[in-house]
Amino acid sequence: MSSYITISPEQLSEAVSEQLELYQKETVQKIDKAGSKAMKNLVRITKDTAPFNAKHHGRHYVSCIASRKESSRTGVCTYTWYVKPPCHRLTHLLVKGHATKDGGRTKKGLFLENACDKVLPEFEQDVIKAVKDDGN
Repeated sequence: MSSYITISPEQLSEAVSEQLELYQKETVQKIDKAGSKAMKNLVRITKDTAPFNAKHHGRHYVSCIASRKESSRTGVCTYTWYVKPPCHRLTHLLVKGHATKDGGRTKKGLFLENACDKVLPEFEQDVIKAVKDDGN
């Protein structure tokens, strides 16, 4: 059974403001949790599917794939997928393709695009669920 609080009309504005602030904090926490989960999945999938050349660098490129969390003053967190130095320059060439010494071009790599295609729909569903959640 839920409890009800009686307030006067003068207190209505403050009561609504408190409830909205509580809802905002809970929603931001749920979205942050969904973002963290999605970023961990993205890093895992890209590490599993990233190309590597055993002759040159082995799996060194894969070990440089990482993510970072950046917080803002509003409490909303941003997650960034990146590749640590010294392999960070290689990412553009792998994703976009590059010229070969024979004069041809390599095919662009779809490992990052395919990983995003797998992770984003699940992240979107988690965010929608967090926003629509009625507190249960």
